[in-house]
Amino acid sequence: MPEIRNEQFQVVTLGSVKSDGTPDIADVRFRFPVPHRQMAIRQSVKVDEADIPGRSGKIKQAVGYEDTEISISLQLVDEEDRSGQVTRSAMEQYQTLQSAFRDRSDPVGDGESTASASYAVPTVFSIQSPLTDACGIKTVLFKGLDVSDQPGSTDLEVSLTFVEFEPVARQVERRGREAVQKQQATQAAQQAVQQDNQANTDHDGAVGEEDPLAAAYRAGKSDAMGGRP
Repeated sequence: MPEIRNEQFQVVTLGSVKSDGTPDIADVRFRFPVPHRQMAIRQSVKVDEADIPGRSGKIKQAVGYEDTEISISLQLVDEEDRSGQVTRSAMEQYQTLQSAFRDRSDPVGDGESTASASYAVPTVFSIQSPLTDACGIKTVLFKGLDVSDQPGSTDLEVSLTFVEFEPVARQVERRGREAVQKQQATQAAQQAVQQDNQANTDHDGAVGEEDPLAAAYRAGKSDAMGGRP
Protein backbone atom coordinates (compact mmCIF):
# COMPACT_ATOMS: atom_id res chain seq x y z
CA MET A 1 0.00 0.00 0.00
CA PRO A 2 1.54 3.34 -1.01
CA GLU A 3 2.28 5.85 1.71
CA ILE A 4 0.01 8.90 1.88
CA ARG A 5 2.12 11.94 2.68
CA ASN A 6 0.51 15.18 3.77
CA GLU A 7 2.87 17.36 1.77
CA GLN A 8 0.87 18.27 -1.29
CA PHE A 9 -2.66 18.94 -2.51
CA GLN A 10 -5.22 16.19 -1.98
CA VAL A 11 -8.31 16.15 -4.13
CA VAL A 12 -11.76 16.14 -2.51
CA THR A 13 -14.57 14.81 -4.70
CA LEU A 14 -18.25 15.46 -4.03
CA GLY A 15 -20.64 13.17 -5.84
CA SER A 16 -24.32 12.34 -5.92
CA VAL A 17 -26.21 10.13 -3.47
CA LYS A 18 -28.55 7.38 -4.64
CA SER A 19 -32.22 7.25 -3.67
CA ASP A 20 -31.47 4.67 -0.96
CA GLY A 21 -28.93 7.03 0.64
CA THR A 22 -25.82 5.19 -0.51
CA PRO A 23 -22.94 7.07 -2.20
CA ASP A 24 -22.85 7.42 -5.96
CA ILE A 25 -19.30 8.71 -6.23
CA ALA A 26 -19.24 7.83 -9.94
CA ASP A 27 -21.61 10.75 -10.54
CA VAL A 28 -19.10 13.50 -9.77
CA ARG A 29 -20.65 16.89 -9.01
CA PHE A 30 -17.67 18.91 -7.78
CA ARG A 31 -13.96 18.34 -7.37
CA PHE A 32 -11.41 20.66 -5.80
CA PRO A 33 -7.85 20.41 -4.41
CA VAL A 34 -7.21 20.96 -0.71
CA PRO A 35 -3.79 22.38 0.26
CA HIS A 36 -1.36 20.83 2.72
CA ARG A 37 -2.65 20.81 6.34
CA GLN A 38 -5.90 22.59 5.46
CA MET A 39 -8.35 19.75 6.14
CA ALA A 40 -9.45 18.57 9.58
CA ILE A 41 -11.91 15.93 10.79
CA ARG A 42 -13.40 16.01 14.28
CA GLN A 43 -14.91 12.88 15.83
CA SER A 44 -16.31 12.63 19.36
CA VAL A 45 -18.32 10.35 21.62
CA LYS A 46 -21.91 11.20 22.55
CA VAL A 47 -22.19 11.38 26.35
CA ASP A 48 -25.53 11.41 28.16
CA GLU A 49 -26.19 12.34 31.80
CA ALA A 50 -28.77 10.42 33.80
CA ASP A 51 -30.40 11.10 37.17
CA ILE A 52 -30.21 8.23 39.65
CA PRO A 53 -32.99 8.07 42.29
CA GLY A 54 -31.59 8.33 45.79
CA ARG A 55 -28.38 10.01 44.71
CA SER A 56 -27.45 13.64 44.17
CA GLY A 57 -25.91 14.70 40.90
CA LYS A 58 -25.84 12.77 37.66
CA ILE A 59 -23.82 9.97 36.16
CA LYS A 60 -22.28 10.11 32.70
CA GLN A 61 -22.68 7.34 30.19
CA ALA A 62 -21.47 6.88 26.61
CA VAL A 63 -24.43 6.14 24.33
CA GLY A 64 -22.97 6.56 20.83
CA TYR A 65 -21.07 8.96 18.63
CA GLU A 66 -21.63 12.56 17.57
CA ASP A 67 -21.85 13.38 13.87
CA THR A 68 -18.37 13.79 12.43
CA GLU A 69 -17.47 17.31 11.30
CA ILE A 70 -15.09 18.09 8.44
CA SER A 71 -13.53 21.52 8.00
CA ILE A 72 -11.54 22.67 4.98
CA SER A 73 -9.70 25.97 4.52
CA LEU A 74 -8.86 27.23 1.05
CA GLN A 75 -7.11 30.25 -0.40
CA LEU A 76 -8.37 30.86 -3.91
CA VAL A 77 -6.05 32.73 -6.28
CA ASP A 78 -6.40 33.60 -9.95
CA GLU A 79 -5.19 30.87 -12.26
CA GLU A 80 -2.94 32.20 -15.04
CA ASP A 81 -1.37 30.82 -18.19
CA ARG A 82 2.29 31.20 -19.11
CA SER A 83 1.67 34.62 -20.59
CA GLY A 84 0.15 35.90 -17.36
CA GLN A 85 -3.43 35.99 -18.61
CA VAL A 86 -6.06 34.98 -16.07
CA THR A 87 -7.72 31.76 -17.25
CA ARG A 88 -9.92 31.22 -14.18
CA SER A 89 -10.34 33.88 -11.56
CA ALA A 90 -10.59 33.27 -7.83
CA MET A 91 -14.19 34.52 -7.98
CA GLU A 92 -15.07 31.97 -10.68
CA GLN A 93 -13.55 29.21 -8.58
CA TYR A 94 -15.58 30.36 -5.61
CA GLN A 95 -18.80 30.34 -7.64
CA THR A 96 -18.29 26.61 -8.17
CA LEU A 97 -18.19 26.09 -4.40
CA GLN A 98 -21.17 28.41 -3.98
CA SER A 99 -23.17 26.26 -6.38
CA ALA A 100 -22.30 23.19 -4.35
CA PHE A 101 -23.47 24.84 -1.15
CA ARG A 102 -26.51 26.69 -2.47
CA ASP A 103 -27.43 27.15 -6.11
CA ARG A 104 -29.11 30.54 -6.48
CA SER A 105 -29.50 30.27 -10.23
CA ASP A 106 -32.90 30.45 -11.91
CA PRO A 107 -33.61 26.93 -13.25
CA VAL A 108 -36.71 28.11 -15.13
CA GLY A 109 -35.11 31.18 -16.64
CA ASP A 110 -38.04 33.48 -15.87
CA GLY A 111 -36.12 35.75 -13.52
CA GLU A 112 -38.23 34.75 -10.53
CA SER A 113 -36.80 33.99 -7.10
CA THR A 114 -35.72 30.40 -6.47
CA ALA A 115 -36.59 30.50 -2.76
CA SER A 116 -39.20 27.78 -3.24
CA ALA A 117 -37.27 25.79 -5.83
CA SER A 118 -35.70 22.42 -5.12
CA TYR A 119 -32.31 24.07 -5.41
CA ALA A 120 -33.02 25.83 -2.10
CA VAL A 121 -32.93 22.49 -0.26
CA PRO A 122 -29.46 21.66 1.15
CA THR A 123 -27.84 18.86 -0.81
CA VAL A 124 -26.38 15.66 0.61
CA PHE A 125 -23.21 14.63 -1.20
CA SER A 126 -21.08 11.54 -1.32
CA ILE A 127 -17.49 12.41 -0.47
CA GLN A 128 -14.15 10.90 -1.35
CA SER A 129 -10.65 11.88 -0.26
CA PRO A 130 -7.76 10.05 1.41
CA LEU A 131 -8.61 11.45 4.87
CA THR A 132 -12.39 10.92 4.76
CA ASP A 133 -11.89 7.43 3.33
CA ALA A 134 -9.59 6.61 6.26
CA CYS A 135 -12.33 7.76 8.68
CA GLY A 136 -15.02 5.77 6.88
CA ILE A 137 -17.06 8.85 5.95
CA LYS A 138 -19.19 8.27 2.86
CA THR A 139 -21.95 10.91 2.76
CA VAL A 140 -21.98 14.48 4.07
CA LEU A 141 -24.16 17.55 4.28
CA PHE A 142 -22.55 20.81 3.15
CA LYS A 143 -23.17 22.63 6.44
CA GLY A 144 -21.31 25.94 6.18
CA LEU A 145 -19.52 28.22 3.76
CA ASP A 146 -17.53 31.33 4.77
CA VAL A 147 -15.74 33.62 2.35
CA SER A 148 -13.76 36.83 2.75
CA ASP A 149 -11.83 38.96 0.29
CA GLN A 150 -8.38 40.43 0.89
CA PRO A 151 -7.45 44.14 0.73
CA GLY A 152 -5.70 45.04 -2.51
CA SER A 153 -5.93 41.49 -3.86
CA THR A 154 -8.24 39.25 -5.85
CA ASP A 155 -7.51 36.35 -3.50
CA LEU A 156 -10.36 34.83 -1.49
CA GLU A 157 -10.18 33.05 1.86
CA VAL A 158 -12.80 30.28 2.02
CA SER A 159 -13.82 27.94 4.84
CA LEU A 160 -16.00 24.90 4.15
CA THR A 161 -17.77 22.83 6.80
CA PHE A 162 -19.32 19.42 6.21
CA VAL A 163 -21.11 17.13 8.65
CA GLU A 164 -21.46 13.39 8.26
CA PHE A 165 -25.00 12.64 7.14
CA GLU A 166 -26.56 9.20 7.18
CA PRO A 167 -29.72 8.03 5.38
CA VAL A 168 -32.91 8.50 7.40
CA ALA A 169 -33.40 4.75 7.94
CA ARG A 170 -29.88 4.45 9.34
CA GLN A 171 -30.40 7.48 11.58
CA VAL A 172 -33.54 5.90 13.06
CA GLU A 173 -31.69 2.62 13.62
CA ARG A 174 -28.77 4.42 15.30
CA ARG A 175 -31.01 6.43 17.61
CA GLY A 176 -32.83 3.24 18.56
CA ARG A 177 -29.54 1.62 19.55
CA GLU A 178 -28.55 4.71 21.54
CA ALA A 179 -31.87 4.64 23.42
CA VAL A 180 -31.33 0.97 24.32
CA GLN A 181 -27.74 1.64 25.45
CA LYS A 182 -28.93 4.56 27.58
CA GLN A 183 -31.61 2.43 29.22
CA GLN A 184 -29.17 -0.38 29.92
CA ALA A 185 -26.60 2.00 31.40
CA THR A 186 -29.24 3.62 33.63
CA GLN A 187 -30.44 0.24 34.87
CA ALA A 188 -26.85 -0.82 35.62
CA ALA A 189 -26.30 2.40 37.60
CA GLN A 190 -29.51 1.90 39.57
CA GLN A 191 -28.49 -1.66 40.42
CA ALA A 192 -25.11 -0.39 41.60
CA VAL A 193 -26.83 2.16 43.86
CA GLN A 194 -29.12 -0.52 45.29
CA GLN A 195 -26.16 -2.80 45.98
CA ASP A 196 -24.32 0.07 47.66
CA ASN A 197 -27.36 0.88 49.83
CA GLN A 198 -27.73 -2.79 50.77
CA ALA A 199 -24.03 -3.01 51.64
CA ASN A 200 -24.36 0.02 53.94
CA THR A 201 -27.42 -1.49 55.57
CA ASP A 202 -25.64 -4.81 56.14
CA HIS A 203 -22.62 -2.98 57.58
CA ASP A 204 -24.76 -0.97 60.00
CA GLY A 205 -26.52 -4.15 61.12
CA ALA A 206 -23.24 -5.94 61.74
CA VAL A 207 -21.64 -3.08 63.65
CA GLY A 208 -24.74 -2.09 65.60
CA GLU A 209 -25.72 1.32 66.94
CA GLU A 210 -23.06 3.56 68.43
CA ASP A 211 -23.01 3.99 72.20
CA PRO A 212 -24.80 7.29 73.15
CA LEU A 213 -21.91 8.45 75.37
CA ALA A 214 -19.38 7.74 72.64
CA ALA A 215 -21.54 9.56 70.11
CA ALA A 216 -21.84 12.61 72.41
CA TYR A 217 -18.08 12.64 73.03
CA ARG A 218 -17.37 12.44 69.29
CA ALA A 219 -19.82 15.25 68.52
CA GLY A 220 -18.32 17.50 71.23
CA LYS A 221 -14.82 16.90 69.98
CA SER A 222 -15.90 17.67 66.42
CA ASP A 223 -17.44 20.99 67.51
CA ALA A 224 -14.32 21.94 69.46
CA MET A 225 -12.09 21.23 66.48
CA GLY A 226 -14.33 23.10 64.05
CA GLY A 227 -15.27 19.95 62.15
CA ARG A 228 -14.54 16.29 61.88
CA PRO A 229 -10.85 15.44 62.33
